Amino acid sequence: MTVEQLRRRVPGGIGAYARGLLSGLAELATQGDEIDITLFASRATGHGAGAARDPLLDFGRPVLLSSWPGPAMTRLWDHGWLGVPKGFDVVHSVSLASPPRPGHGGGATVITVHDLAWRRYPEATTKRGRKWHEAALRRARDSTAHLVVTSGFVATDLINDGVAPERITIVQGGSDHLVPPDADAAESVLGSLGVEGDYLLTVGTLEPRKNVQRLVQAYAKAQGSWPEPWPLVVVGPEGWGPDLTATLHQQGVKFAGAVSNGALAGLYQRARAFAYVPLTEGYGLPPLEAMRSGTPSVVALEVPSVHDLGQVGEPAVLLVDPLDIDDIARGLTTILTDNAVRADLAQRGEVLARSRSWQDVARAHVELWRSLA
Repeated sequence: MTVEQLRRRVPGGIGAYARGLLSGLAELATQGDEIDITLFASRATGHGAGAARDPLLDFGRPVLLSSWPGPAMTRLWDHGWLGVPKGFDVVHSVSLASPPRPGHGGGATVITVHDLAWRRYPEATTKRGRKWHEAALRRARDSTAHLVVTSGFVATDLINDGVAPERITIVQGGSDHLVPPDADAAESVLGSLGVEGDYLLTVGTLEPRKNVQRLVQAYAKAQGSWPEPWPLVVVGPEGWGPDLTATLHQQGVKFAGAVSNGALAGLYQRARAFAYVPLTEGYGLPPLEAMRSGTPSVVALEVPSVHDLGQVGEPAVLLVDPLDIDDIARGLTTILTDNAVRADLAQRGEVLARSRSWQDVARAHVELWRSLA
């Protein structure tokens, strides 16, 4: 498995997918279904006693390191000058940053494609990012690699781009990766923000695609009609794009930044409601995390973790249009004040979230790898 994403400052949803998959594989191993996995990434940085520990060592798997640093290694992959490691039946890249397969034999290759968001909303990514993703997708599409996606939404995008359906496997992500809630840590975060009592929670990296600015505008528009001025707590690291923190605080929104895993689980559990309104997602783990905690949620239309293409039945969340501030505002008001809706969504949402496990994700991957080896 090529897991360079786990070295990133903000691993994001791809990092969560990689960690969840590895945890599911570890669970399968305890049940006797073991498969030899080696983690492959760039040369570790730093030396000496003060160097940071390589996070790849935490998974208990063999680690194979390139002789190249990360940026150089991925650029060599992009140009086809550095290929897949030799001696493996399957090389699975957890993102579009993947080594090419040599034209003469070698093991099978698998690439996970998480989304085509740069096409749907080009303004929500950088010009450089769009160019790289487009080239990387073209290489994956034109290769012999098998493609894993986490939703029918992304599978349809790939098929429309010319990928044969038989080259695509859909594997939905899990929701059982959160650590037990740390109530004290959550209260410490809330206390530092001056938050007492109930609150509305949102979680995600602060970047344009997450659409936090429209969420804040909807919150400001709706808040005056509520029986209580429930604060909006924003949790997540800063990504790229406009600095929203000053705006958030000016509008009564509390920016918590990144928090510990235990504190995050506690914040999910303690929240009155959860809001997640990105422009688009290939999957979207935060709503599942909130729903697993029994927290009623309002979610944007293109978040297939909670409502995928072809899904039958009523969604277990309240869906809103991420481009319509009025619609988001109405959704926030309903999810915070309508107790019948809140109870229904909390119950059905928890059932849905708890049906998704990383062990099932791992089992589906192992079946795929064995079919290709």
